[in-house]
Amino acid sequence: MRTANDWIFDIGMHKGEDTRYYLRKGFKVLAVEANPLLAKENGQRFKPAIDAGRLTIVNAGIADHEGILPFYVNHRLSEWSSFDKATGTRDNTEYHVIDIPCVTTLSLFERYGIPHYLKVDIEGFDHYCLRDIPGSGEKPRYVSCEAVHLEWLDILVDKGYTKFKLLNQANDFKPINLQQERSPLFPRYEIIKNGLKLRLQKFIPFKHLYGSSGPFGEDTAGDWLAPETVRELYRAFYQYDKKYPLSGASWFDFHATF
Repeated sequence: MRTANDWIFDIGMHKGEDTRYYLRKGFKVLAVEANPLLAKENGQRFKPAIDAGRLTIVNAGIADHEGILPFYVNHRLSEWSSFDKATGTRDNTEYHVIDIPCVTTLSLFERYGIPHYLKVDIEGFDHYCLRDIPGSGEKPRYVSCEAVHLEWLDILVDKGYTKFKLLNQANDFKPINLQQERSPLFPRYEIIKNGLKLRLQKFIPFKHLYGSSGPFGEDTAGDWLAPETVRELYRAFYQYDKKYPLSGASWFDFHATF
């Protein structure tokens, strides 16, 4: 497969929070969004970039095979919508179900090439994207995904990635800080700060919007770490065998390179 170093794949476009940033950095973007309403809105929002050939939006889901799957559209928060029923209906929130065509990430690689950066945030299905990364030869220089399962870190290691970061999406995309996470005041700080940012970003053009995946590659904060170190930090945050997070307000992404 050919490489496309001027491209970024935004898998889980949502409202275009990340696509907006990638376009401003000068990249071409392939954005995948399962929700047809969001895909339509993004088509209107980013029409100049689409017309210029800098953005392609694919209204489809990502799965391990092509076909039609039920998609659970969450009524409380659009970002909770998912092909995974437990995720899309979490906390007993209202939802409705629609059938959505799905493609594989491998098919996107074959059609558009291997991107410089593969960003994945698709509420429980991230591993399908990771598994389609070539195990040898060309692969995305940088990858990020939600840090939901340690198995996803293991997939990235198996694909040949050797350097990692565990970034707190609720704390301005900073590396995990276990001392902060243990503080009873830290979750309150995150909730208040992010609540303010969510309101202010309607009027202030923040570089990284609340709900986005934030910076990537060498623009991310902190040092690149060995996978064993990241695994230990992750396990410590979930208090090892207790499997209970130190903070209910923090959530994380894995970032990987080689």
